[in-house]
Amino acid sequence: AISQKSVRSCLTKAQPSKDVKKLPVILWWQPNMFPHVSKSENEMVEVSCPNSGVKCMATQNRTLLQQEANDLLTIMHYGTDFRAYEVPLPRKANHLWALLHEESPQNNFLLCNKDALQLFNFSSTFKRNSDFPLTTQHFPSLEYLTSRKPVSIEEKNKLRKQGLAPIVYLQSHCDVPSDRDRYIYHLMGNISVDSYGACLNNKDFPNPSLGDTSKMQSEELLDFLAQYKFHIAFENAICNDYITEKFTRPLHVGSVPIYKGSPTARDWAPDHGSVIMADDFESPESLAEYLNYLDQNDDAYLKYLSYKNTKYVENQHLAKTLSSRKWSLDGEDSDNFVGAYECYVCEEMHKMESKIKQGVKLTPRTIPLEHMDCPPPQPSLGDISDVPPNHHLHNWVSDYWQNLDQAVALREMMTEGATDPESLWTYIERRYQAGLGAMEHTEL
Repeated sequence: AISQKSVRSCLTKAQPSKDVKKLPVILWWQPNMFPHVSKSENEMVEVSCPNSGVKCMATQNRTLLQQEANDLLTIMHYGTDFRAYEVPLPRKANHLWALLHEESPQNNFLLCNKDALQLFNFSSTFKRNSDFPLTTQHFPSLEYLTSRKPVSIEEKNKLRKQGLAPIVYLQSHCDVPSDRDRYIYHLMGNISVDSYGACLNNKDFPNPSLGDTSKMQSEELLDFLAQYKFHIAFENAICNDYITEKFTRPLHVGSVPIYKGSPTARDWAPDHGSVIMADDFESPESLAEYLNYLDQNDDAYLKYLSYKNTKYVENQHLAKTLSSRKWSLDGEDSDNFVGAYECYVCEEMHKMESKIKQGVKLTPRTIPLEHMDCPPPQPSLGDISDVPPNHHLHNWVSDYWQNLDQAVALREMMTEGATDPESLWTYIERRYQAGLGAMEHTEL
């Protein structure tokens, strides 16, 4: 979920407004996600958007759904906590849906297919194609990548002779959809890796405080990781543009990322030669062979850190994206990505209402598949038949297809004007009885 720091940083105090009835309303649906200070769930909070000057009202008051008014009402859904059996029904013609989902695809596979996505009118996801993209949510700035001085190659080689492995792996979230640990296990059989987390652990931190998961950005930990030549940076799920601190942290400290996650990750690297993509190699063995070569050839290794020496980001796509984004990681109110997206939705509602007043008959657009589509979990090595029957990956694959069934059932509910979200299970049962369940047709 969004961190409490993020929520607190975009808080807005409730303010009465004489124009409350004239302002578009945004209803935050999931409990505990309302990013404003209010005295009660029914209170209306005025949201002011400084960039455009427009205003909206934000609330948690679900009784608004029963009102007969024809004014636009946008329901804000937080992706991780979105549940098909808890959606606001019946959905009226003036109800718009907005999706905010910056977290991992594994948190809700329901949102990875068109049947669910076509129910939303606005999107803010990690995908660059979404209405309000959050792809760079783990990039504080260009300077974050270039400013920190890396440990010298002389010092890294000295540490290697003292027994430090060339590669560090720090992960305590095991058994994930990307199946990363099976790949890394085979990699560790061909090159030395110091693994400090709960996953594939083979070494203890020299200082126990380094293992405190609440201090993953502490200077002490960053200094420790910077000693390593390479840093395994495998995401928990595979999807275009899903890029986390696993990618940016090694770039920040000057340890070359060995990356597996977003196939488009190079689009967000300082330059084309600053990241080693595991998928460029036929196997963990061939990757290990290349890493051993770099470990023994300083000039070849240092090319990966050229952006550190020049303090220049060659990737102009990344530079332009960061300079033009309308939110910051630690901003307050509308500068925070939560508040900024809320303002984006507010501005779009004003545009729609302006057209309605002009007599234009609107058909609200629905977001296309590329705003959140992600593939089903796949083995990191070999074929699914190579994965042991009791392996966690089978559960993730099953979860993906079961969520597809829920998405299709939800879309059918909407089409037929269902009024009870709990009827989802009846629709799913109907699909299974007709032999249409996704688990029976995984070629989908």
